[in-house]
Amino acid sequence: MHKIVLFGGTTEGRILTEFLSEHKIPSIVCVATDYGKKVLEYEEPVVVKSERLNQEDMQKLFKEEKTEIVFDATHPYATEVSKNIKTACDNENIEYIRVLRESIEIEDAVKFTKMDDLINYLNQTEGLIFSSMGAKEAESLTKINKFTERVYLRMLPSPEGMKHCLDLGYPMKNLCGMQGPFSEEFNIAQFREIEAKILVTKESGNIGGFMEKVEAAKKCNMELVVLSRAIKEEGLNLEEAKETLRSRCL
Repeated sequence: MHKIVLFGGTTEGRILTEFLSEHKIPSIVCVATDYGKKVLEYEEPVVVKSERLNQEDMQKLFKEEKTEIVFDATHPYATEVSKNIKTACDNENIEYIRVLRESIEIEDAVKFTKMDDLINYLNQTEGLIFSSMGAKEAESLTKINKFTERVYLRMLPSPEGMKHCLDLGYPMKNLCGMQGPFSEEFNIAQFREIEAKILVTKESGNIGGFMEKVEAAKKCNMELVVLSRAIKEEGLNLEEAKETLRSRCL
C-alpha cells in the first residue's frame, strides 16, 4: 500500500520523486509517458507508473493503494489533468495538495490567456516563429498561416510527440526534440541559428527556464508572445511540499 501518490511530469515532479526516493518514502509517482519515467531517478520503495489516467482510473488507484495524500505537481497549464486529480481526490475524500510553480511577471511582452487569441495575433505578424510550448500546442499552431514555413517547435524528445508533429504536417527540419531547461546562451545560439523573429512561450516560471528564454529573446531583438496562466491556483511551493512530506512521513 502507498499512502502517497505524486503526479509529476515536471521539474518539480522530478525533484519530489528524488526526495521520496532519498528518504525511502513508500509512494507511487504517476507520469503520462515512458519518456517521463525514463528521466526520473528513483529506487524502491518508490514505484513509477507511466500511463495516462482518467478520473476513474485515478479513483481506482487511490482505492487500491489506500491513498491518504495526493501531490499534484503537473504542469501549470495542464488544467484538465489537475481538475481530474482534484475531483478524484474529492470523490474519495483524500487530501489534495497542489504544488505550485512561481509565476513571473515580465514587461515588453504581448500576453494572451487564450490560445485562439494568440494565434489570431500571430497571423497578423511576419517572420519566423520559435515556439517553446512543446508538442501539446503543436496542433493549435497549425492555424498560423503558412505554419510549415514559419513555425519551429522545441519539445521533449519523445517519439510520441515527434510523430504527432510530423503527422500534423510539420517538416522534420522545423522540429527540435530536447530536454530542458536551457541556458540563456544556448537559447541565443538556437534563436540566431534559426533567424527567428518571434518567441512564443508559456509563462512557465523560473524553474522551467522561462527567464533564460526571455533574456535570450531580448538580446536577439525578438518579439515576445506569451500565453499567460488563466487560472490563479492555491497550493504549496516546492520547499513547502518537501516540508509537508517530512512532517507526515519521516
